[in-house]
Amino acid sequence: MTSSGAAYDVRLLHDQRATLRDGLSLSADVYLPLARGPFPTIVQWTPYESTRDRFIAWGVFYAERGYAAVVLDVRGRYESDGEFTAYRRDGEDAFDSLDWVASREWCNGRIGTWGRSYGAIVQWQLAPHRHPAVACMAPHVIMDDYFADCHYVGGAFQLALSLGAALIWSTSIGVVTGENAGRLMLNDRVLRHLPLLELDEQAIGRRVACWREWLAHSVDDGFWRSLRHRPEDVTVPVFQQCGWYDAYPGATMRTFQALAGRVPQKVLMGPWSHEEEFTRVIGGHDFGPEASRVIREDDLRWYDQWLKELDTGILDEPPLSLFVMGANRWRHESEWPLPGTELTPWYLHSGGRANSLAGDGVLSPEPPGAGEPADTYDYDPARPVPTIGGNNSILTMMQNAVEPIVPGPADQRPLERRDDVLCYTSAPLERDLEVTGPVEAVLYAASSARDTDFTVRLSDVQPDGRSLVLCEGIVRARHRTGLDRVELLEPGEVAEYRIRMYPTSNLFRRGHRLRVDVSSSSFPRFSRNLNTGEDIATGTRMEIARQTVLHTDAYPSHVLLPIVPS
Repeated sequence: MTSSGAAYDVRLLHDQRATLRDGLSLSADVYLPLARGPFPTIVQWTPYESTRDRFIAWGVFYAERGYAAVVLDVRGRYESDGEFTAYRRDGEDAFDSLDWVASREWCNGRIGTWGRSYGAIVQWQLAPHRHPAVACMAPHVIMDDYFADCHYVGGAFQLALSLGAALIWSTSIGVVTGENAGRLMLNDRVLRHLPLLELDEQAIGRRVACWREWLAHSVDDGFWRSLRHRPEDVTVPVFQQCGWYDAYPGATMRTFQALAGRVPQKVLMGPWSHEEEFTRVIGGHDFGPEASRVIREDDLRWYDQWLKELDTGILDEPPLSLFVMGANRWRHESEWPLPGTELTPWYLHSGGRANSLAGDGVLSPEPPGAGEPADTYDYDPARPVPTIGGNNSILTMMQNAVEPIVPGPADQRPLERRDDVLCYTSAPLERDLEVTGPVEAVLYAASSARDTDFTVRLSDVQPDGRSLVLCEGIVRARHRTGLDRVELLEPGEVAEYRIRMYPTSNLFRRGHRLRVDVSSSSFPRFSRNLNTGEDIATGTRMEIARQTVLHTDAYPSHVLLPIVPS
């Protein structure tokens, strides 16, 4: 049999109360087919307003197709009881609310879970509890590591996302989705304020508990480790969806590897970001007709397979569906990294003047020689390199910006004209080159500062000169030897920086060029490193750092590219 289509009228049971073990209750909106039940049931939890159009559309879609669909406000949000505490009570509360769902006359006892972003967090926090009614799960667009993949990427504090999340979860204002609210709270005045600890008060006039808690834990300590997802505890089929330009493709693929051989699973990775609407155009770039997708149809096949026990054909397909940008086609695979992948170093070269597009930086598979001069630039925290496109999961409205900061393959040339951005560009390719898999940068660098950041971006340079970013990475120098410790720099001393970049899949076409940019900031996605080594939450003093990037036989700075044989 094939996937079920729309067949039923729908009714709504609004603000039903799911009682928890401590006597409080969560508010649940239940969408039901106008037919004789009971029904297989799909459940999601959200900290956002559950009566928004997108939640209503979700509930109606599944009820029309013979499912009971349940949307619950998490603890302390909107119509649910209690006090909201980010990440801390979601697993237990979800388990208790599923007891309530499973006991309703409209539920047939087979439950699937669904959710994007925070809705995915709740599913991962629920998973170790192993509720007996859960038959499958679908956690989309989410991290696996709350420290290293969300709030402190490479040890650098992810400012815009963390502040946006803290504000929206503590108010009823649509910071992320509302343009005016974004301009009110995620604007240049707020984001540039120091110390960071006070940004909550600067934005909404009061303290926000989770914001201050995240800043209080600026190393990967027990607080963060207690929250980390545990795919090893999962015993039901898992469907993950993400995008190459979201902030979480690395987490998605690491989770795929952790689940391999343990449970049935599927991953859908397209040329998208964090949003639920998948069109062929992102960041102004057209990825062709195959990039358009209605994720709800993929979800429906998943639930029809596991909740209705229909043969949707999904078990006959390879578990990985990966969109190869540049080729603009889907690749269907069973392993990650792909079989035959060759991790190939491409090295940085220059005559000592790689600053900006006007410089002499070169990217090549040939290793550097002994006498190549280093490149230098000054990083001034008062004049940070702005975020333009890339891996991002939040739309940031900047009050003084011409355009909102959006994810995707944005042209990096406005940044590459700056002297504090080093640009290394390959010769035009003589043949197509596919890069699909995890990407890593290895920099050998010195700084005049006690602490600083280094950023790396990989771009596909088009024949018309556009430099379209594919993936990026950052490291905060104090965490170069481990995210669980702080080790400040000895000024002027060369250190090795291994920078985990986001995975990608791109076919560099013949005649295109590869480009690697190196700098020290991406603001406001990341907080500015003030270069002083002070506490990131309370520091206010800035210094200009003199940065030196080496590329010699002894210090061969490079990026490791996963080359897929043609």
